[in-house]
Amino acid sequence: MSEKKRQTALRQVASLLKDWPEPHGSGSLAVKGVDLQNGHLKVAIEPAMSQCPCCLVDLSVLRVELAKKKGVDEVHIEVLGVPAASRWTTALNS
Repeated sequence: MSEKKRQTALRQVASLLKDWPEPHGSGSLAVKGVDLQNGHLKVAIEPAMSQCPCCLVDLSVLRVELAKKKGVDEVHIEVLGVPAASRWTTALNS
């Protein structure tokens, strides 16, 4: 993927993440990092509420929408800052 295509895809991803509503209405998502290399998108997100199952469902829907973006072949969402974050991450990406 050329650098120009990578930057275009990152702008589309950033736009989606910026406009994505936090499920509890407390503003936007707490995105901690985004990386796109060779079509593999990695996004680190910290949910607003640490024990909320609707946050997990919402992140699952977000993952599907991110995968639809041109230039994105695979999406990996890393969940941070919540108890059992590794379990959340595994559930989202399996």
